[in-house]
Amino acid sequence: MKWILKNAILHPVTAEAFRGSLLIDKGKIAQINPPERKGTQTFDANGHHLFPGIVEEHCHIGTHGEKTNQTADQDTNEWSEPITPEMQALDGIKIFDFGFRMALANGITTLNIFPGSGSPITGVGVALKNDPSLRFEERILIKESGLKMAFGENPKSVHSKTSKTIQTRMATAALIRKAFQDALNYEKKKDKEYNRRMEILLKVLKGELTAHVHVHRADDIQTIIRIADEFGFKIHLEHATEAHLIPKIIVERQIPVAVGPMFTAKYKIEVNNRSLQTPAILERAGVKDLSLITDHPVIPIWNLPIEASMAVHYGLSEDLALRAITINPAKNLGLDHRIGSLEVGKDADMILLDRELLDPTHRVLYVWTNGNLSYDTEKEGMVL
Repeated sequence: MKWILKNAILHPVTAEAFRGSLLIDKGKIAQINPPERKGTQTFDANGHHLFPGIVEEHCHIGTHGEKTNQTADQDTNEWSEPITPEMQALDGIKIFDFGFRMALANGITTLNIFPGSGSPITGVGVALKNDPSLRFEERILIKESGLKMAFGENPKSVHSKTSKTIQTRMATAALIRKAFQDALNYEKKKDKEYNRRMEILLKVLKGELTAHVHVHRADDIQTIIRIADEFGFKIHLEHATEAHLIPKIIVERQIPVAVGPMFTAKYKIEVNNRSLQTPAILERAGVKDLSLITDHPVIPIWNLPIEASMAVHYGLSEDLALRAITINPAKNLGLDHRIGSLEVGKDADMILLDRELLDPTHRVLYVWTNGNLSYDTEKEGMVL
């Protein structure tokens, strides 16, 4: 169906804002400032602000409820052994989890859902379009969106009690090295039985999957850089709490960084140096590939645009703050050809606000996914 959204202040993210209109056709942005067309359905934005749908690069919606201490509501971490690359977040998602609706009501139209950080290698993530009109399988944008790995306190605290395999950071690093070496040895075998665990690791080694690595401390960041260099695979840093202490290393290596969640207490030793200035410090050092994440349910997903607002308050540029929750995470997921900005040819994932997105008092009015109205706040109310 063709329709026109008119009389909006358009914020493409990749260009300056301007007043204009969009032609939507078959779920895509077909034209900017189209001519008036008789018989074409129109939606009057009444001068409100139109942004691309927000992209959450790292969360656990559907696999871990907000009652985080209840095992019955936890399908994020498989703790039976420390190396489980064959696990799929996709297989643990509760599709009617309230978090999906909460995300949509707050303008978040794409979700990348990872396994947790309880093991050195926990499994592969999945990127979903947060479109309730689609069947679950139709929402999948990328079935394998990256391999989740983890360093620091989480693997230590879990596996010192469960599998008894990890007592130190040294053990975490050693197990990861062994896993990738085992994959290389597996590849050399001529007559071998298919092993999904090894095949996933080989995808990382061949550059077909990126390793998204849970790290807080600066030394853990440097450890994964060493291991990635040894085996020649790509990494993205997740959380990166102490990245502001070693910004030059990150700039030199051009490593994408996803910072957050930023609104937690300093609830464990390795986040003692958490700072709301981290995004700004990284930007000043030259980091451009920056995203912001909530790690939902660590903090509720509706905090994502507020994180961007607070990052600006503490020195991040407005331009990078907007990119950090739209086009940058889209790029890191390999989806920037479809989502993350208002451009011709991209999916019509759009949010209409009464104020600019970085104004923390903004109110989401309407949300569209694939050109279809998915949330009307006036009719359905605000969801937090």
